[in-house]
Amino acid sequence: MHIGQSVAIITEAGNPISKAVALHFASLGATLALVDNNEVELKKTLQSCQKVNDSSAAFYIKSYDETSIQALFQQVNERFGSINILLNTWTGTEIPNLLSPTSIVDFNDVMQNIATSFFIFGKVAAEFMQYHPNKSVIVNLALSHENHHPYTSTTSKTVVSGLTQNWANELANLNIRVGGIVPINLQDKPYDQHTIINVPMQDEIARNVEYIVRNDSFSGRMIESEIGV
Repeated sequence: MHIGQSVAIITEAGNPISKAVALHFASLGATLALVDNNEVELKKTLQSCQKVNDSSAAFYIKSYDETSIQALFQQVNERFGSINILLNTWTGTEIPNLLSPTSIVDFNDVMQNIATSFFIFGKVAAEFMQYHPNKSVIVNLALSHENHHPYTSTTSKTVVSGLTQNWANELANLNIRVGGIVPINLQDKPYDQHTIINVPMQDEIARNVEYIVRNDSFSGRMIESEIGV
């Protein structure tokens, strides 16, 4: 896929990783629809992208429910004429232990506030992309709940990997590819609360997203971005 001729929706655009991807794609000439429910950080990303490429717009979304996400995609489609790329960011956490006193409440919270919105973004993107004559791609990105932090939970990896494979199989006949990225830890020592994903790591993730988008044979697979070199 030619990135410079594409319209890309970047979710969670205010967090450092999605911002790095947005800036990278802006440098490649893509038209960007930046999305977040954090209006302050969203504006910062927009300002940075516009310094590189003026074909960017911010779309503040207060709620990640199905109606709001459908309205968002409609706005993007009406403004730019198409939607070719979705960066679908999962900022998840571990599923609680079965015997935890609050396990059911915590599990429902994970499913309702994280998994559901992630799934809706994928579903609505596919609904719009299936009518586009050119190929499209969804890139699922697994991050931690604290979006500065490099540790990605087992739950995030498992859910994102499973959905990536399932969606790729379902959407293959519609010319929609689906790939995924998950950071992995190469350090011998565990992360502590002060560890963050640094700029080189952000750049690697951005280039991995580019690789998936450009590579028309990449679908149904995950890239593990290495941390701790």
